Amino acid sequence: MARITLPDAQAWAENTKLPFGVLDTNLLNQVESQVISKLQSCGIDITLIATWVDALTTPDLVKSIISMLYVSWYYDRQYSEEQTEGNDYAKLLRDHAAMLLQGVCDGSIEIPGAPTIAGKPAFFPTDESSSQQPTCLNPEFGGPYFNMSRGF
Repeated sequence: MARITLPDAQAWAENTKLPFGVLDTNLLNQVESQVISKLQSCGIDITLIATWVDALTTPDLVKSIISMLYVSWYYDRQYSEEQTEGNDYAKLLRDHAAMLLQGVCDGSIEIPGAPTIAGKPAFFPTDESSSQQPTCLNPEFGGPYFNMSRGF
């Protein structure tokens, strides 16, 4: 099943210049594959992405990115004879989709329901790990073994 619907794509296309009757599944499959691959390379969990099987389960931000890219490529393909350098609106959509993907990758834009990719660096030990008793699985838990004022 497609991760976007006809109204998702039509929202980015002008109704009289580019009315969609149906979505071109070949083009849509290519665009979806590229977006999903980019999200996987950014660190979005593949098991989470695997739950995005249709338009109902795909987050709105991901649907917007796919829709913008779909419309931009469709628009350029439809009007390729009229313009040698591509269409300005199609380029605008592609650039905006790329900016959103980059924002997801660098952590400045979050996909609702997806774990945060970028954030503060994690350090060990933490206050929580220091307050726990050492275990077989985590022998490093517990208080400090030495401090700066301790002599050897």
